[in-house]
Amino acid sequence: MGAFVRLVVDARTSAFAAFLDYGGVFPPTSLGVGDAVAKYRDARRSEFSWVGGRFLVRASQLEELAAVAMATMVAGEAPWEVSVIFDLDPAQSADLAAAFHAEMEPAMTVSAVEARIVDPTIDGIERLFTTVGSINPDVFGFLEVTPSANIQGQVGAIATVVKRSSRAGGAGLRCGGGSADLFPTADEVAAFIQSTVDAGLPYKVTGGLFRPVRGFDEALRVYRHGFLNLLMATAVAADGAGLGTIIEIVSETDQTTFGVSPAFATWRDIAIPGSALRRIRQNLFIAHTSNDFDQSIRALQEMNLLGEGQ
Repeated sequence: MGAFVRLVVDARTSAFAAFLDYGGVFPPTSLGVGDAVAKYRDARRSEFSWVGGRFLVRASQLEELAAVAMATMVAGEAPWEVSVIFDLDPAQSADLAAAFHAEMEPAMTVSAVEARIVDPTIDGIERLFTTVGSINPDVFGFLEVTPSANIQGQVGAIATVVKRSSRAGGAGLRCGGGSADLFPTADEVAAFIQSTVDAGLPYKVTGGLFRPVRGFDEALRVYRHGFLNLLMATAVAADGAGLGTIIEIVSETDQTTFGVSPAFATWRDIAIPGSALRRIRQNLFIAHTSNDFDQSIRALQEMNLLGEGQ
């Protein structure tokens, strides 16, 4: 019985532990900082708090976050990990993040940064990564690629910069937004996944991932990518699958083809054990951004992917 219980815990937590970085301040929810803090705090107290990851905030909102936190935090509250989105000049964003980290640690720490690549050359990426690293020695820098450009080249350049530095970092991919043109194609997402797996480079995704499985958005007239599609595609890519299979998984719209059993995550006739999923989550697909934690949890529960919680 004990071994069975460990398998159940391993299967669900391997796939979804600390999977949802909370971005309530961003569209489409666009909450104020105070409301987002309250929502995140509720999520941390919920049955499925173990699925939650970092709190996301713009660099330009850090002073407000500090004020809200100091007014509302209570004794004994567990520390927060904050991921800062660079929405100002990189140097200015980094300075604000460093000041916030110094003021708020250990109650809140800047543990990650998401910054869009403007100059995709090795030198440009190295400058951006160095700027991110100035915040604190342990910050994890996710550098966001441009899907329409040379994805493999951008991922390779990020990997080169990260591997020759002493700091942790990876790639980022925006998977959608408020208009159809902000959604990368299935081929572009698959190319990104294959490139990160080939480079051994961690990544996270943001924007547009509302549900586990890919589906059509009638309002925007575009297919929204599914985060379970991406997780399974990454696991299969790491197991040696070719680009065609990766594209097929990213493109899948039939949610009945996916599942998470006590021991495996599955897509059609492919099964990935919990131990492999844990390695994928630790080393490759780190997290994705959810603007609505409750909505994401409900979507996972509708597919019976979370079991009874933890």
